Amino acid sequence: MTIAQYEILMEALSLKSVDQDFHEHRQAFLNFAVQAERQVGKGKTKPVYRKFSQFYDYERELQKVRARKKKSRFSGIGKLLKKGE
Repeated sequence: MTIAQYEILMEALSLKSVDQDFHEHRQAFLNFAVQAERQVGKGKTKPVYRKFSQFYDYERELQKVRARKKKSRFSGIGKLLKKGE
């Protein structure tokens, strides 16, 4: 396995984790949405979260994973190998 393949595999693992979190948060939202309400007047209530995206922002979580691409500890190895050729 090359370093590039390893980095792609690690990103895929992170994205899989985000998907699992998404499904868990969605289930929690559905469970909570049935009960969660807040007072808006005398004797009146309305839901705390009107939309699922207010509870869990999937796109923002994906951007966080993609922004996490820090330099790998193996990134310098490629340069050394190219110099040796």
